[in-house]
Amino acid sequence: MTKRFCLILILICVIPSFLLADASPTVQLTEKAVREYKRSIKDESGTIQKKKEPAKKLEKPVVEKIKIKPEPQNVQFNYAISSIDNEMAKGNYAEAIKMLMPMIRKTPNDYELRYKLASSYYEFGLHNKAIEELNNVVKLKPDFAPAHVKLGIILKKKGNLDLALREFAQASELMPNNLELKFQLAKIYLERGDKNKAHEELKNILNLDPGFFNANLLMADILTDSKDYENAIEELKLASIYSPKNPDIHFKLGKIYMLQGNKNSAIEEYRILKDGNPEYAKKLFMLIFPEGK
Repeated sequence: MTKRFCLILILICVIPSFLLADASPTVQLTEKAVREYKRSIKDESGTIQKKKEPAKKLEKPVVEKIKIKPEPQNVQFNYAISSIDNEMAKGNYAEAIKMLMPMIRKTPNDYELRYKLASSYYEFGLHNKAIEELNNVVKLKPDFAPAHVKLGIILKKKGNLDLALREFAQASELMPNNLELKFQLAKIYLERGDKNKAHEELKNILNLDPGFFNANLLMADILTDSKDYENAIEELKLASIYSPKNPDIHFKLGKIYMLQGNKNSAIEEYRILKDGNPEYAKKLFMLIFPEGK
């Protein structure tokens, strides 16, 4: 009885503890499980492996095809103009004319192209064709002064002074500060016999630029023809300030001195020319010593 009681007592004390031993995991077990999981996902070097992503397929580089665009029309046009200018600069006016003709057929209202054609005609000796083309330019662009100037030059060479004067006058209105143009206008007035108009134009030039000595020279010619020798000498001396070695000045001074009967002053001008311009000196010498002595 006693043995049986003891056995029952032992069972009562031991069995519950045995049954409860694995009922819930301890904190240590949880931590151990965590440690083992971490160890399981480490590689040999001890670093944590990342989940491998599927390798991306290498895309072939897209090779963009370069399309060669045709040159814009204005680039081609400018290149053609440059070629024409080169031919004209080299004096190949026939070639320039051949290049210009098809371009003008395509753009008949391009006054600049027509002006180049007129200039090429003129330089090539086709003056009538140049006049015809310049008239076309003026119709397209009435205020294009260079066309009026070139028309004036050609008409003057052909002896048509009235029409030449008209063109130079129109050009002068368009370019009022162009002294060379005013000078050409004065020369035409003088050729037509209108000394007063020529004198007026020359004075306008000298008021704008006292250093434009060619105006003084032409003024001296007008005054010499009018036998106003003193004022003619003054104009020549004014010119000599800006062009002291100009042989024209010294020759004309010598000539006027001889007209005044001032031979010694004429000889002084001859000596200046002898050192600087033998050709002019010889001409003046013949005026001073017509007998050759």
